[in-house]
Amino acid sequence: MVKYSDDFKQEVIAATRKRHEPRAQIARQYGIAASTLQNWLDRFYAANPHEVQADHEALLKERDRLLAEQAELRKQFNWS
Repeated sequence: MVKYSDDFKQEVIAATRKRHEPRAQIARQYGIAASTLQNWLDRFYAANPHEVQADHEALLKERDRLLAEQAELRKQFNWS
C-alpha cells in the first residue's frame, strides 16, 4: 500500500475543492485512485464539517455566475 504525505493529501483536497472538476478526473491527474480521493475527502469533511457549507456556497455562487453568463449569451445570439 502506498503511503502519501499529509502535504500531498492537502494539496489534492484543496485542488478538488477549488476546481469544480469531476473527482475521478482530479484523481487521475494526481495519479491516485478515485476511491482514495473520496476517502480523503470524507475524512476532511468529517474533521471540518463547516467546510461542507462553505463548499456548497461556493458551488451556488459558481452556478449563479454560469446562469448569468448563459443569459448574456442567449441575449447576444438571440436564443430563447
